[in-house]
Amino acid sequence: MSISIYYTARRDSPLSSVERSEMASLIAKYSVDLIISKYLETGEGLNWESFCVYPPDPKEPRLIFEGPTKLPDNTSDALWEGTQHWCELLSGIRRAIADAEWSAHIDDHDLVWDSKRHEYDPSQ
Repeated sequence: MSISIYYTARRDSPLSSVERSEMASLIAKYSVDLIISKYLETGEGLNWESFCVYPPDPKEPRLIFEGPTKLPDNTSDALWEGTQHWCELLSGIRRAIADAEWSAHIDDHDLVWDSKRHEYDPSQ
């Protein structure tokens, strides 16, 4: 059984070029693609999945950011490590696109946004 983290952002205006650039930089910074390659070659480490962002849907112009990413699950602490990692990334993206309506959850558990620290708190 796989567990995924899901995220969406909605607003009336599309992403600006600055927002798209910031988001791409953050996604590159938090990329686990090299770790995935090592895992596939050696079997060592966590069974990560790359961060997924769906392309814009012209039928839903208010939906400016959306995706799911499967969390690693091959060790006892993999799920927690994956949750923390992707929450850090999503926190950065949310700070970059601050004026949107956000939703983030792991399956049926909503992730809590800490408005004082401006980050998702996966421990709640």
